[in-house]
Amino acid sequence: MGLKEFFSLALIAVAGVSQAQEAPGARPFPGNQGMNRSGMQDLRSQEGAGAFSIQLDPPGPERLFRLESEDALRERMRQEKRAQPQMERIIFPEEVVLAKVAYDPSWRANNWQAMERVVEPAYLVHGRLLYQQINFERYGWDLGPITPIVSAGGFLAGFLMTPYNLAKDPFRRFDSNAGWSLPGDPVPLMLYPIGISATGSVAEVVVVFALLACFP
Repeated sequence: MGLKEFFSLALIAVAGVSQAQEAPGARPFPGNQGMNRSGMQDLRSQEGAGAFSIQLDPPGPERLFRLESEDALRERMRQEKRAQPQMERIIFPEEVVLAKVAYDPSWRANNWQAMERVVEPAYLVHGRLLYQQINFERYGWDLGPITPIVSAGGFLAGFLMTPYNLAKDPFRRFDSNAGWSLPGDPVPLMLYPIGISATGSVAEVVVVFALLACFP
């Protein structure tokens, strides 16, 4: 046996003797020279005792539909905090007093002057348009050379249907542009029917027979 092997066996023997003499529960952990295994377990038990408990069971109706005031909520939180093994207390912020007198509804009327504001409506109210040509006058359609002929024919048809248009809605005195497209909008050329009205038909027939009786 050489000198090198002799020193290796000696070091192993010394290390084994020192480990046998050291108590198993008193061996220090790396980084915690002054705390043994039992001390670490006591510290962990103390930390676990002070942690908040997590509710794992689903809440019942009495908890879901619980109604309580602000004071009752704070008192319940204090009681729940006391049940926890901790020394901390719940401290709520102080409430700010906005006013010490009751609100007077007439204060605004007495201290603020009335203000008027003129708002322009988004529609126009006007009299009834009995001879309106929607395609040419409102939407600016142009049929070229035949435009005057078609426009004149539309005016003549509207003139002959004057009794009908007056009597089909006898209680309406005004009209508005609500529901119509604005002038200049790209509206297609359409034919607008006059509609069916019993009162308008009766008025048209009466006027025709009256004219025939006056001018046989």
